[in-house]
Amino acid sequence: MNVQDIGLLPQKSLLGQLRTSEEGLSQREADARRATYGSNVLRKNQHSALRILGRQFKSSLIYLLAFASVFSFSLGDSSDGIIIAIILLINTLLGFFQEYRSEQAIEKLSQFISKKISVKRDGKTVLLDEALLVPGDVILLQEGDIVPADCKLLLSDDLQVNESQLTGESVPVAKYAQAEQGQHTTDSHAFVLFTGSVIEKGKATAVVYAIGNATELGKIASLSTSTRKVTQYEQSLQAFSSFLLKVVLITLVITFLAKLLLTRDLSHVPQLLLFIVALAIAVVPEALPVIATVTLSGGAAQLAKQDVVVKRLSSIEDLGNITLLCTDKTGTLTENKLTIQKLVSDDPVRFQQLAYATLESLNEPGKTGQNSFDMAFLAYIPQEIQEQAKVFKQVQDLPFDPEARRRRVIVENTTTHTCYLVVIGSAETLLDLAECQKKTQYLAEIADDGKQGLRHLAIAYRELSSEDHFDIHANEHHLTFLGFVALVDPLRPSTKQTIEMAESLGVAIKILTGDSKEVAAYVAGQIGLGGDVYTGDEVEHMSPEELKNTVNASNVFARVSPAQKYAIIGALKHNHVVAYQGDGINDAPALKLADVAIAVDTATDVAKESADIVLLKQDLQVIISGIQYGRAIFVNINKYIKYTMVGNFGNFFALAFLYLLSLDLPLLPVQLLLTSLITDLPLITISSDTVNDEEMLRPEKYDIHALIFISLVLGTLTTLFEIFFFAFVRAKAPLFVQTSMFLYLTFLQLFVIVSIRNRDHFWKGKKPSLLLFTAISLAFLFSLALPYIPIFARLFSFTTLPLQELGIILALAVIYVFVLDTVKVWYYRLLPFVQKPAQAK
Repeated sequence: MNVQDIGLLPQKSLLGQLRTSEEGLSQREADARRATYGSNVLRKNQHSALRILGRQFKSSLIYLLAFASVFSFSLGDSSDGIIIAIILLINTLLGFFQEYRSEQAIEKLSQFISKKISVKRDGKTVLLDEALLVPGDVILLQEGDIVPADCKLLLSDDLQVNESQLTGESVPVAKYAQAEQGQHTTDSHAFVLFTGSVIEKGKATAVVYAIGNATELGKIASLSTSTRKVTQYEQSLQAFSSFLLKVVLITLVITFLAKLLLTRDLSHVPQLLLFIVALAIAVVPEALPVIATVTLSGGAAQLAKQDVVVKRLSSIEDLGNITLLCTDKTGTLTENKLTIQKLVSDDPVRFQQLAYATLESLNEPGKTGQNSFDMAFLAYIPQEIQEQAKVFKQVQDLPFDPEARRRRVIVENTTTHTCYLVVIGSAETLLDLAECQKKTQYLAEIADDGKQGLRHLAIAYRELSSEDHFDIHANEHHLTFLGFVALVDPLRPSTKQTIEMAESLGVAIKILTGDSKEVAAYVAGQIGLGGDVYTGDEVEHMSPEELKNTVNASNVFARVSPAQKYAIIGALKHNHVVAYQGDGINDAPALKLADVAIAVDTATDVAKESADIVLLKQDLQVIISGIQYGRAIFVNINKYIKYTMVGNFGNFFALAFLYLLSLDLPLLPVQLLLTSLITDLPLITISSDTVNDEEMLRPEKYDIHALIFISLVLGTLTTLFEIFFFAFVRAKAPLFVQTSMFLYLTFLQLFVIVSIRNRDHFWKGKKPSLLLFTAISLAFLFSLALPYIPIFARLFSFTTLPLQELGIILALAVIYVFVLDTVKVWYYRLLPFVQKPAQAK
C-alpha cells in the first residue's frame, strides 16, 4: 500500500493487516518478523576492501612510481624496474592497510551511540534499540524524539512534527490520530509519521508499518550512492600536497633543462629523467592525507575508549580548538543523584501522594530507567503512602517545558473518579502562578536554602470535572500551592580538579543553568568559579554590547531559558571557540550555533543529532580529557608535516644542486626511493607519540605559512650539511659515494624525527613513545645493515664501507642533529609569531 492508502485506512483495519494490536507484539513474534524483514537500518554502500584498494591507485605518488618502473623496463634496466615495482607494491599495501583499518574504526564509532525507543512488547513498555523495530510494533514518542520508522498514529496529544528531512520546510506541522482528530480531512499525511521526522511538541502512540529502506526516507536514500566524506582538515592537507607537487615539478623541470644546457650530453637523459622522477617522489608528502586520516581515526577510537564519541573525524579538530565550554551544572559538575533533604507543606501526605502519582515512570509501566527526580521521590516517600497513592492513575500529561519551568499532569482518583491537574516545577514559578498565603515566607526560605546549594521542586494543583480530554493550558488557573521539597545534588569529587585542569589548558568554563541564582552561586563558589551571577531575565534586557561584555566577564548564568542560552553563546563566539553541552530538544538551536556541539548519550534524539560529539558518560572530566587528547592528536599530525617539510625539502634542494654540479648521480633513483621508504615507515607510528604539556596549552592549528617558513629555515640547514658531506666524499668511487650518501641522508632524516618532536631541545622533552622509538631504531638498523647484506648490496648497487667511514657518517649525523636542534630552539624563541600556535578566531 502507498502512504495515502495507509493514512486514510481506519486504525483497526491497519492493525488487522499488520497482524498486531494496540498492545503491540510479543517478543517471540517480533523476533520472527525481524528474521523476515531484517534490521531497521538504512543500508548504505560500504567501503569494501576492494574499493579501498582501488583508491590507492588514485594517487600522484603511485602514478609517478608506476611511470618510473615502466620507464626503467623500457631502458632495459629490469632490476631497477622490479625494485621500483616492489616499492610501489609496498606503498600501495601500506596505504590500503592504514585506510582499511581507519574505515573499520570509523564504522565502529557509530555503535557507541545508542538510539533507544519506547516499544510495547508483551504488554509492557520497554526501551529497545531502534534497529530492532519491526512492522507491527507499537511505539511511544514524545517531544525531542526522532521518528525511527514510518508509522501510523494511534493516539496523539498536541502533536507538532518537523518533517524537513523530506520536505525541506522547517515549520512544524500538526499531526493527528484519526480517532480524536475532530475534523474531516483528505490529507493522508496528517495521520502518518515518517522516518527522520522530529517530534517538536506533544506526544504520540503509533504503529510501525515500514522499516529501513522500505520507508519513504529509505527509498530516497537508495536512489543516491554514498560517497566518502572528506574532512575539512583532509581537504586542506590535500590542497597543500598538490601545491607542493606543482612547485616541485616546476623546479625539477627547470633543473633538468639547466642540466642539459650545461652538459649538452643527451646520452644520459633517460637515467637523469628517472632520477628526476625519483626525486619528485621522495620530496612530495603524498601520504600526508592518508597519515592524517589514519591518525584521526585512531584518535577517534582512543577517544571512544575515554567515553567521547566523535560523529565525524573533523570533530577532533573542533574538540582540540575549544577555548570556552558552556555547560549545565546538573550531572556534569554534580553527580545528578538527588536526595530530598526536607519537605515543606501544610498537607505533607497529599503532597507525597500527588508527587508519587506524577512520577514519569508510572506513566510508562515497564520502562527501564528513571530520572533523578523520580528516584529521589521514591526513596523519600514512605511505602505506606506509595500504596495509598496507587489509587491515582495518569490520564494526560505535558512534558516538562523549560520555558515555563514546569510539567503538567492530569491524574484521576480511580476510587472517587475525581480528576486533578497537578503542576510540578520551579518553586518560584509556582508561587507566582498559584495561591499561597505564605508566599513571602517560602521565598525567603528558598533563598536561604539556595545559598547552601539546595534545589527546590514545588507542587500546585486544582480539582477538575471529569472529561474525556482535557485542555491543560485552559485549566491552569486558580491553582493551590501545596508545598515544596528541598533537594541536594552533591558535587562530583573530581569537579574542582577538572576545572583547574581546564584552566591549565586555556579552556574557560561557564555555567548556564536553569537553577536559581543562589544555587548557581553556591556551586560556582565551591569549584572556584566565583563572581557575579546573572539571571536569564537580566541577560534578556541587555543591549548587544552590554551582553557581550557581561558574558565575557562573568562565569555563571542562572534561570536561563533555551533562547537566552542561544543569545549568550552568540555573544561569546566573538572572542572564543565555544563548545556547548545540551541535552533537550530546546537546546538544539544553541547546539547548532556553538562551534562544537556536545550531547550526552542519554540526551534527546534531537540533541544527539545536532551534536558533533556524544559523551557516553556525563562528567566534565570526560570533556576536558577529550579536549586534551584532541590537541595531542594535532600536535602529532603537525610533527609529521614538519618532518616531511624539513627532511624532504632539505634533501630536495641538496640533491637538485648536486645533480647540477656532479657528472655522476649523487644517488641512484632506486636508492633515493629506498631512503624515502625507510624513513617514512616510522612515521606511521607518529600518532602514538608522547606530547609535551606546554604544547597543549593552546589549540594546535595547521598554519601553512609558519610551516613553510620553518621548513625553509631548517631545510636550508639540512641542505648545507648534505652538500658539505658530498664535498667530503666526492673524490671517491661512485659506488662508495652513493652508499655513503644513502646512509647519511637516511640517518639525517631519522634524526630529524627526534628533533622536531618538540619546541625545546630534544633531550629536555618527553621521551618518544615506545612504538615510535622502536620503529626509528629498526629503520636505523635496517638501513645500516643493507650494504653488508650481499643480496641487497647487489639489488641497490651498494658497497661495503669501512668501520671508520661509518663512524664519520654517524659523527656528522649526530653533529647535524645538535646543530639542527639549536637552530630550532633559537627559531621558536626569537620568532614569537610562530612560537605560539595560531588561535582560531
